Amino acid sequence: MNTFNRFAAILGFALVSAQAQAVTFDFTSAAGSTYTDLVTGLTVTASAWADTAQGSKFEAATLTVAADGLGVCNINQTGCAADKNMRSLDNDKAKELILFRFSSTVNLQSLDILQIGGFGADLSVWAGTGTTFSPAGQKPNQIVTNFPGTASGSYANGLSVNDVRIVTPLIAGSYDWLAVAASTTNRDRLSDLLKLQSLTVTPVAQPVPDAASWMTMLAGLGLVGFAVNRRTKT
Repeated sequence: MNTFNRFAAILGFALVSAQAQAVTFDFTSAAGSTYTDLVTGLTVTASAWADTAQGSKFEAATLTVAADGLGVCNINQTGCAADKNMRSLDNDKAKELILFRFSSTVNLQSLDILQIGGFGADLSVWAGTGTTFSPAGQKPNQIVTNFPGTASGSYANGLSVNDVRIVTPLIAGSYDWLAVAASTTNRDRLSDLLKLQSLTVTPVAQPVPDAASWMTMLAGLGLVGFAVNRRTKT
């Protein structure tokens, strides 16, 4: 392989590498609250919140980690191991929320949830950018207002069965945090019980070079090729 071909191969490899691949974080491995993708180095950290004690404002709760996924134990649920809601993310007497923080900006793809209790588990979700974001002291309906640029959505899962559902797509755009709650429009019900089993995101790729940069690279490759051919002839 001559020098020109080597440069072309390196350029092609760089262009392929720049295309970000989807990353799936599996929360059923009971690995704790922090998960790292070994290929990309992307890390996501989960924390739990509930609104039970501060006038419908979120405060820190306990993240439950088990083989069937992530859930929440709020301060009103004593003895979470034997909790009637099976340590799920729910809205029974409290609006519970799991916050995911990413080590870099991502595009949100899909979320796998395990529905519990024989009812369709509905979700409320928020996403945004900024390390200063915290659910602490926020009411669910204030998150978008108090944090400009925050996106939100809701998802109704109509199947009244116990199974794994895929919620896709999530929220369009690029963000570094995602908040997932059982439907915040319901309360004191046992219909929205779920565990979060996996989350798929795509790291935001490096910007594609503009036209001027492309022309510079091509001109450079052309000069390399010319020099190699001239050296070969001499």
